[in-house]
Amino acid sequence: MGSTNVEAMNNSNNNIPPERKWTIYDIAREVGVSTNTVSKVLNRKPGVGAAMRRRIEEIIRHVGYTPHIGARGLRAKRNACIGVTVPAPFDVVPVSQSFLLWLFTLLYEVFSDKGEYICFDLNPFAAGKDVDYSRGVSERLFKACLLVGPLAPNDVRLSQIHRSGIPYLTLGRLDAMPECSSATVDYVAGAYMSARYLLERGHRRVAMLKAFQGFQPGIERRRGYERALAEFDLPVDEALIKNVTFGGRDLAHRVEDLLRDHSVTALIECSATEDGASIREGMLRAGRRPGEDIEVVSWTYQQDASVLREESTHVWLPVREAATEGIWQLADWTYGRRNGPINIVYQPELYETCGEKEIKKPKRLFEPRE
Repeated sequence: MGSTNVEAMNNSNNNIPPERKWTIYDIAREVGVSTNTVSKVLNRKPGVGAAMRRRIEEIIRHVGYTPHIGARGLRAKRNACIGVTVPAPFDVVPVSQSFLLWLFTLLYEVFSDKGEYICFDLNPFAAGKDVDYSRGVSERLFKACLLVGPLAPNDVRLSQIHRSGIPYLTLGRLDAMPECSSATVDYVAGAYMSARYLLERGHRRVAMLKAFQGFQPGIERRRGYERALAEFDLPVDEALIKNVTFGGRDLAHRVEDLLRDHSVTALIECSATEDGASIREGMLRAGRRPGEDIEVVSWTYQQDASVLREESTHVWLPVREAATEGIWQLADWTYGRRNGPINIVYQPELYETCGEKEIKKPKRLFEPRE
């Protein structure tokens, strides 16, 4: 198209009345193209010449047109957005500021160039006992779904999502459904290597501080711990296993409970709280001296950092790294570049040194009552 024609089209914008509500059909008719061409411009897809693209964009700006997301989804026979949902209540998996910002930044990086909407379903528990974190899928709102947080052993919603056929990813595994699409870390291996490290150093009363009671990650932690004990012909003592919530007071109290028994000479801190200040407080209350009468292995999600500077070693769990790879693969599945399901399992690593820095107490957006 010549420059004169383009200039004439640009000048014609002054004659377009923006007062009424414009539709995609009005814009197509005004330009003399199909609605499919206008849709390509709206969705930033190729196949439209530069001059025509500018013309359509100028009309869209001039009349203030915005697409109706629901109608667009019906026409395209597809759902409207990328959904993020949480399968567990926030007292089990409270959301920290750093995690939420990290997740939002990653989703922006992966999906923004496609013009997607991101929908966070923050209240799937409104139905009471019938927790329906899959409602965005069943109500056909999500074109793809990300499940953030631990799954319960008796979970029934995941199979519904799996059968729906939409691309999805859960940041965790489920024993009852090994075929699910997931990106996670091998918590069994992490607990096993933590316990075995301490047992090989001569400890026989090894305590474990863990979270996610009644959820898959908690089950996996215990499984790895028990496996290591069995290899040393040691029984499981329930008094040496404490489950915590994500409140600092509960954490310090649980540590104190464990370590008042001075026959306990080693502690695996795999609570996922990364709250060194509360752990230190609990040890002090119990009158214990890290490095002298108690040896601590802490779990961290940062490779070069420690939860507790007094720890003897730390186990790094690359949870965010696994999630990052999984979310990129979820995008590939969503846009037809690969098939599902996704199956990613990262292995933890044990470092017999402390990290370069101690992790600061995390700030929580949803701090449970204590």
